[in-house]
Amino acid sequence: MNETLAGFEERRLAELKDHIAARAAAGRNRRPRRRIMFAMAAGAAAATVAAVATVTSLGGGDTAYAVTKDSDGIVHVTVRDFADAKGLNRQLTSLGVPALVDYVPAGQRCRDERGTAVRDVPRGLYHAPANIPGDKEGHGWQMRIDTKLFKPGQTFVWTLEVDPIYGWTGTSTILMHGPVAPCVLVPDDTPHNVPAVSPLRVTSSQAYEGKTVGRVRPEIEKRGLKVTYLVTEPRPAGDRRPREASRDIPYVMYPNKQNTPVGDDWFVWQVDEPRQGTFRLMVTREL
Repeated sequence: MNETLAGFEERRLAELKDHIAARAAAGRNRRPRRRIMFAMAAGAAAATVAAVATVTSLGGGDTAYAVTKDSDGIVHVTVRDFADAKGLNRQLTSLGVPALVDYVPAGQRCRDERGTAVRDVPRGLYHAPANIPGDKEGHGWQMRIDTKLFKPGQTFVWTLEVDPIYGWTGTSTILMHGPVAPCVLVPDDTPHNVPAVSPLRVTSSQAYEGKTVGRVRPEIEKRGLKVTYLVTEPRPAGDRRPREASRDIPYVMYPNKQNTPVGDDWFVWQVDEPRQGTFRLMVTREL
């Protein structure tokens, strides 16, 4: 390694360690509930909740999902089983919601250009999904849809997704007009931001940061722990996000690159524990 490259890596490592040390107290030992992430193509503003009259109930029960419709056309949706997209799709259609629901596992995405998005989404058509009250584990979410506000030819495109880094479930909701192409699953080749301080970061992470995989892996395995990897790389040089983003999100990961062989000369910049007894090394070829 030449002196210029070595100096660059040392400076980057020093900056990363300074930042992690400053934020470590806030990031250690947190075990979050399953987090809900939302990507809304067009926001639906809050509307007055109609009074509940006669309720028609369909669905797979509390353990999977429940879809109910009030006499005034308001549909309430509660989802806990994110993989049963087809069943949820049938129930929504039965209650007058022109919906298309797809489940996208981690590491994949729907191919682009599925249809034409509606830009002027009617106020109150749907409310953003929210956690289920009293659900301490955070295994599901609920939302409401006003079927009276759909126009002819519109489809509520609902994609249930799994975050490739932490496994949290999320949803994107898009109102489309006209024909909607099916979700054709393709490998996810888009960059996903990796926070500088993982919410699952282990307390001993600092002892391993900046070292090579060849040094860290044997130390962890001696403790009887399993080692896995999250393959990352520095944020793209052309990233135009604010300067502070380079501190909060120093690296990105590409799901389609996670099978890349990790060498002993790769660097560990953070360690977290996605499952009990498993330490995940966030690694990069260059710091």
